[in-house]
Amino acid sequence: VHVCSAGLTPQKVFCSMNHSAQSGADLSFSGTVVCDNGINMSLSGTALLPGNEHAKVRIGKRISIHIYGDQGAILYTGDDDDLQSGKLEYMAYEEDKGTIIPDGCSTFQFENTELDGMGPESLLNFIDACLGKEDYYVGADTLVGYRTVQIIEALYRSCATGELVDVAK
Repeated sequence: VHVCSAGLTPQKVFCSMNHSAQSGADLSFSGTVVCDNGINMSLSGTALLPGNEHAKVRIGKRISIHIYGDQGAILYTGDDDDLQSGKLEYMAYEEDKGTIIPDGCSTFQFENTELDGMGPESLLNFIDACLGKEDYYVGADTLVGYRTVQIIEALYRSCATGELVDVAK
């Protein structure tokens, strides 16, 4: 849930979610977010992929992010344990249909989860920002963070009630 720009204001959310009988943790979900400008977002996720990226036989996370709009689509799909498994693509409805975004990735780079590594780059950037360092990547501003929290809270509330819910202001 990290696609809410300043132009998207979530209004209503519906969610269905499955939980682990042992721990109560979320295992999979499917949700719909209705925004005030007529845009609908369809979200889904699962933790049901068998395997472990830290096991003897590594199984990486399978990521599939598709964002469609009236001027094209951005596709980012792959296995985070295999750089050659995917890439970032931009598909326009114009003459440059199917071209890779010039500043995008030609390999699938998601997050660093190596046991002997320093951790995911997103966490390292957050730590650098907290330490007051000036050279860090800002992946999302406060409005995107706020909208993301609004949507996540509404997803859980909708799951609990089984109904379409208004997004809290």
